[in-house]
Amino acid sequence: MKIYKIEAGTFHCDGGAIFGVVPKKVWQKRYPCNEENFCTLAMRCLLIDTGNKLIIIDSGTGDKQLDYLKYYDFKGIVNFEKELNQLGYSCKEVTDVILTHLHFDHADNVGLFPQARFILQKREWEYAKSPLPIQRQLYNPETIAELERLDLILVGDRYVVEDGVEVILVPGHTPGQQAVVVNTSQGNYVLAGDLLMTWINVYPHISEYTDMLGNRVAVTPQPDHAFFPPGIHTDLTDWYDSAWRVLAFAGSRRRILPGHEPSLVGKVIPRDRVGVY
Repeated sequence: MKIYKIEAGTFHCDGGAIFGVVPKKVWQKRYPCNEENFCTLAMRCLLIDTGNKLIIIDSGTGDKQLDYLKYYDFKGIVNFEKELNQLGYSCKEVTDVILTHLHFDHADNVGLFPQARFILQKREWEYAKSPLPIQRQLYNPETIAELERLDLILVGDRYVVEDGVEVILVPGHTPGQQAVVVNTSQGNYVLAGDLLMTWINVYPHISEYTDMLGNRVAVTPQPDHAFFPPGIHTDLTDWYDSAWRVLAFAGSRRRILPGHEPSLVGKVIPRDRVGVY
């Protein structure tokens, strides 16, 4: 099995939406924000070549809504065809696209993979058609219509995509959020999607981090919390249960991959050395 990390671009997101009730003094050193309280987040996809299948996890944002969503200040949006060509593949060769959920920054490029099956939790599909009013903007009706014309596979918990690759239902961020469990020689890695957006959500007790430039940054530890929820969620009880479930499948926090952590840019997956990224 070959695993490639595809950096799909960056965007600005409000600190409150990312970190929720986490005090700003806890996260602002590691995730500096501008005068409007916007932090830079990464969009990240994985490409997995199992030998039998070529699997993409999440498709990133496309150009459908760039003008409408310009306040997110998208930068470096990936050209998937070019990126895959550099790795020796093409978009037409992708057999499966796993969508962790249908928010625009994870699903708006579905039209790039005409031969693929699109694997989505049934609960997410149902919710996307009638989301909570506060989340309507996160779902692009054009993407939903596109998926209706494509080979959409609606699944439940613990659906096996291929030997060594399965999806698990982890509601909380959305009712139908799924995480992807990938079995490697180093153990299970879990791509958590937006259930766990950044390292702050995974490691609230840590007092020092390494940023994307390699600098050590001191942060305020929160030792009384096992996890910290992001600001965007539909059910906090579900969220906590799902966070523990992700950890159980990964077996270690070091093998949990947060969906938008900027410091993972340039890192090797699976990791090339032991330790926190």
